[in-house]
Amino acid sequence: MSSSEPAWSRRELPAFFRQWRNDWKDEELSPYHYLDFEGGLRFVLAAAWLFCPETVEYRGCVFLKERFHQGTVDDWFTNLEDDRRRIELVVNHVELWDVFSNTPLTGDDRLGEELPHLALALGECWQGVLSARYPGRDITVEVSDEEDGSYGPTVAFRTSPATPASASASASG
Repeated sequence: MSSSEPAWSRRELPAFFRQWRNDWKDEELSPYHYLDFEGGLRFVLAAAWLFCPETVEYRGCVFLKERFHQGTVDDWFTNLEDDRRRIELVVNHVELWDVFSNTPLTGDDRLGEELPHLALALGECWQGVLSARYPGRDITVEVSDEEDGSYGPTVAFRTSPATPASASASASG
């Protein structure tokens, strides 16, 4: 996730959106219009917690507040022998299939096919948000789409103290 160009900048518009635009017979309609026409403000407000998550710092690590439970994290510290990198990746691991467990992902809308693109967008957002929020730390965001289909698209992050080279690069950028 360290590219200057968005990883998903050349993606196609989702099938459900193209169908909606065709139904309106207006090829000029953009995703912004869809959000306004379809009452999307409620969904976008809720999605802000996904794209700009609250975090907590604990025992030298950064965790998603939504997934942080002190007792569980303490257990991970024991089970993973204080390996902060692995602990953060386990706790900060979000499977999009779980986030959208009540949404049909198959059918005409082909929403399941859009989840890998959403994972890339989410990863880019987390990279930017967390880097701004924790300038003294190196942020690594991992986006994956399990080939065997067991977990589907996932996004996770880990942090580490910034190295002098990365700290000076971010200060000069």
